[in-house]
Amino acid sequence: MIFNSEQALLFIDFLYVVDNYFTFNIKAASGEFRGASNFCVSRENLILAIKTLSKMHQELTGNYVINDYDTNAFLDFKIDRLGHLSISGQIGGTHQNHYMKFSYTSDQTILMNLIKTFERLL
Repeated sequence: MIFNSEQALLFIDFLYVVDNYFTFNIKAASGEFRGASNFCVSRENLILAIKTLSKMHQELTGNYVINDYDTNAFLDFKIDRLGHLSISGQIGGTHQNHYMKFSYTSDQTILMNLIKTFERLL
């Protein structure tokens, strides 16, 4: 679980790794809308995500986008100058029958959940 509140949910579950590509199942909920889709990231991009998100967490500023290898799905993390974290993204590709865009606002502590999840996989 990366983020969970009354009106929002972001859950990332590791599925498998093939040829240094990690596949996750991502579940998102925003208000009454819910969706789930697989999301694939290379080992190289996973390492870069850990490094960049860790720096963002320390400096309380920055932006990082994790893109899905197989579709145009993405997760976008931004910290503003007051330390508020904005998480937005899309699960599922726009070429698929169903996809979902979402956006949440929280504090930067959520980044540690994501960083630790990724670190455990490496």
